[in-house]
Amino acid sequence: MRLLIDGNTLENGKAGIGHYIYNLIHELAEVLGERDKLCVSIRQKLLDKNAELGIESVPVIKTSERSFSRYMPFSPHWMRGFDLYHQPNYVPHVFNGKIVTTIHDMSHRVYPHYHPRRRVLLLRAFENRLRKADRIITDSQHARGEIVELLRIPEDRVRVIYLGASLEYRPLYMSQVKRKELQIKYNLPERFLLYVGTIEPRKNLERLIEAYYVYKREEPNSELKLVLAGGKGWLYEGICTRVQELHLEQDVVFTGYVDGEELPFLYNMAIAFVYPSLYEGFGLPPLEAMSCGTPVISSNTSSIPEVVGEAGILIDPYQVNDLAAAIYKVAGSVSLQDELSRKGLERAQLFSWKKCAEETLQVYRECMQE
Repeated sequence: MRLLIDGNTLENGKAGIGHYIYNLIHELAEVLGERDKLCVSIRQKLLDKNAELGIESVPVIKTSERSFSRYMPFSPHWMRGFDLYHQPNYVPHVFNGKIVTTIHDMSHRVYPHYHPRRRVLLLRAFENRLRKADRIITDSQHARGEIVELLRIPEDRVRVIYLGASLEYRPLYMSQVKRKELQIKYNLPERFLLYVGTIEPRKNLERLIEAYYVYKREEPNSELKLVLAGGKGWLYEGICTRVQELHLEQDVVFTGYVDGEELPFLYNMAIAFVYPSLYEGFGLPPLEAMSCGTPVISSNTSSIPEVVGEAGILIDPYQVNDLAAAIYKVAGSVSLQDELSRKGLERAQLFSWKKCAEETLQVYRECMQE
């Protein structure tokens, strides 16, 4: 099988969909058969910026008896030499062979007001092309149901393949020197709740801030702070404004984007991880937190229960008092923190990038047999 994967989302580094394609191609290079060939296409301007983007560290450049893997500029000319083309980020290019595309979620249809209008219109315009794919891969059963319903695609053409957490997400020993270094770099307090993700309305951060405010009213002497780790996204301004309105400037920390190598340490430092997102196609941060042994409080909506299961505390993300009560409960009980940590570590073992790659390869094989 001659396989082409569109790797242009690597422009996003190891965040979001870029994280998915980074790990998928890494693991695919290990599980391909002896006669398989894998190439990852990428725009020339990205090749010219390897050092800045960290692309040179992606371990898919591989020559062996089992597989051949390399980067090359994206071009219709190159596409003619392949049997199967995988677009890991929604809309595939026109291709004469087998097409597999990954749709991570349908948020642009379910919550269009949380996206730029241009993005919504573009994705809607290309839906007919999505319907022509031989297989669609998605991250959860919840997303699969929405794809089948909203795009009117037969159920047997949509496959659920769960994501994984990278091996660096694990319980870590941390020296006092390392802890102090991170505290200075990201302005971290001694004790804190952690959120990781883009700072945008869909993540429901205004209600998280309000829930933290309720907790602080109940525990005015508590030194527990709230740390929001992530880059600024679509319509982030209202979230910052809510912090000011509630006079929480000294209690809520915005770290900005956290370096991928340092993020596992932040998970390990946190008392608990809080993720009240209104909608997710999968919910990778809760899985990363569980992999680190960090207690998880998260939404009971969309795909998140599929990831967290009974290993965390699931709450209605629209109910501020319920979220505040969960924070109060976890923050005040070391035994509950230990229990959730143990359950989270056990739950996280069900997910891996190797398993994701193996199941993705199985989808490729099924397409080629048709």
